[in-house]
Amino acid sequence: MFCRLTLCLACLIGFLPTIPALAQEKLIVRYPAVQHEYYSKRDAYFISLLDMALARSGEDYQLVQVKLPDYSEKRSVLLLESKQYDAHWINTTPEREQQLLPIRIPLDKGAIGWRAFLIRPDMQPVFDKVTSAEDLKSLIFVQGHDWPDVPVLLKNEFSVERSSNWSGLFRMVALNRAQVFPRSILEISAEQKENVAEGLVIEKNLILRYPAAYYFFVSLDNPRLAKAIERGLKKSFEDGSFDELFFQNFGAPISDLDLASRRIISIDYPALKIEDESLWFSKEWFEKVKEKHSKK
Repeated sequence: MFCRLTLCLACLIGFLPTIPALAQEKLIVRYPAVQHEYYSKRDAYFISLLDMALARSGEDYQLVQVKLPDYSEKRSVLLLESKQYDAHWINTTPEREQQLLPIRIPLDKGAIGWRAFLIRPDMQPVFDKVTSAEDLKSLIFVQGHDWPDVPVLLKNEFSVERSSNWSGLFRMVALNRAQVFPRSILEISAEQKENVAEGLVIEKNLILRYPAAYYFFVSLDNPRLAKAIERGLKKSFEDGSFDELFFQNFGAPISDLDLASRRIISIDYPALKIEDESLWFSKEWFEKVKEKHSKK
């Protein structure tokens, strides 16, 4: 009797329709949308890159703005931890990589660590004589009080003055309280045209280079989102869409700086390791991308 009942049940189960695996819920990805004219323009690149990555991730997703009047990167770490939003592009530090889950693909190809200088015009003869990092150490640099660049410069024995006021950093150089405001090759051309930079010019000869990068970060308990972003970013590198988006956004300002004619002064920062050189900015890579995409 038992065997006959078991056989009947087995036959019945065999005729039941297959129940599909439950589909994963749509990824709702909230990101900060700062209500500041200058920073909203800068952030548009990272938002496009986030959308591009998720579109190539294989996930069903929806991007949602979380409007903020302003933010600091330090505060953004706390907002990610408290789940006020789900993903943000942040300048990486060893501490942030412990507090949050980083996707270790440099969104800016590490070009944030390629720094040209905003200076007063009368200081150009001083910079004309600079040939090494040691020469730069006699000058005073300005930085935001909690910027990740500060430990890099201090570790390399540079003199650094800090301010919590962004526009105040420009004034410190204009008033000769400092001589150098290093800005990335991605942003310096635009910033030099802002009213806050009145009276300052871009130094003509030098680039200071050190390891630095923007990564996407998510909270520690959101590995699904981290894997989706990483998967999509890798595909965007493979199909060339990452390079194209980068050049569309930054090709002109980088070209204007004429990197080929500038002396590159490199300093180290062992806390940030570069594992895959192909993901990071170089003059050679930029020339290849420029040749390919400037014809479009």
